[in-house]
Amino acid sequence: MRRGEVYDARLEPTEGSEQGGTRPVIIVSRDVINIASPVVLAVPCTTYRSSKRIYPTQVLIQAPNGGLTHDSLAMTDQIRVLSKSRLLRLRGMLFEETIAQLNQALLIALDLPGQDDQILLDVD
Repeated sequence: MRRGEVYDARLEPTEGSEQGGTRPVIIVSRDVINIASPVVLAVPCTTYRSSKRIYPTQVLIQAPNGGLTHDSLAMTDQIRVLSKSRLLRLRGMLFEETIAQLNQALLIALDLPGQDDQILLDVD
């Protein structure tokens, strides 16, 4: 299990506006953690519709990148800790460029240093 891999995962039970059901998730925890821990940090994805606005905490992933069958949005503002037992099947690995975009979106979602301030200005 490696950072940047896309898996189908069971996300139920959920509460409120959390993403649920069985859907693709992207592993974002460090590889050393992924090896040793029974849990991973994962970012859920949702199908992208062309009329949807893309926020700085989201990354558009075009199929077939990562083994996705539909264009999808990775939602870093919905990052979750998942037991590895929730991961059902490996779809594939994201392209390096997409992982870099995901890293930037995670910096923004978590308000960490190193985020590209221009991205935040483009939202206003």
